[in-house]
Amino acid sequence: MSVSKYLGLMALAVAVLVGTSDDAAASYSYVTSFSIVSISGGGTPGTTTGGVTATVGGTTVSLLNITQSGFVVPSTNTVNIGDVAVTTTTAPPASDTFTINYADTITLTNNPPPGSAQTGAFILFGTLTLSGVNTGSGVITNVFTGPTSQSGPFGGLFFSGAALNFASPTVNGGTGSLGGILSSSAVPAPASLVMLGLGLGGVGLVRLRKRRATRA
Repeated sequence: MSVSKYLGLMALAVAVLVGTSDDAAASYSYVTSFSIVSISGGGTPGTTTGGVTATVGGTTVSLLNITQSGFVVPSTNTVNIGDVAVTTTTAPPASDTFTINYADTITLTNNPPPGSAQTGAFILFGTLTLSGVNTGSGVITNVFTGPTSQSGPFGGLFFSGAALNFASPTVNGGTGSLGGILSSSAVPAPASLVMLGLGLGGVGLVRLRKRRATRA
């Protein structure tokens, strides 16, 4: 084996090893933080333990924050990005109908290795619509509004998040939830990229010499 071919293959092998070492076992955690953007129907915003509220008439909607940890890097996870509870004292035949525009800030923390202990955040938005809510009935729907996904690198990792689904709460009963997807992957270190370039360059040099030898 020629020296140039040997060096090229060695550099490529080292680049692959360095790149895969960045994917060593690691984890990240996240917390969510709701805020009320606007409420129709003359509603008023408020706070509750671990979240925010919106009240119109006798109906109160609570948006509850979530804390999760232990997600492996790299990975893609379907996660809970917030709980939704609805309570009312409005008695039939009266009912409450209104909408809530909210923002859900998701703050991610990288727990190295790989990368460094840094945090980054992005915001997802949505609109909750409550129709005909009273102690006997009510319909609650949700529509995620743009931007419904965000991504970016921080702490040596690349994260992306997107809104996904909605489970409706029961009036004066069980909570519903907002769902999302969180993905993470290791960002190749500069040294890895250099070594990969050297490896590919070495392989290219070997091919070029073979072509010249064939022509000769």
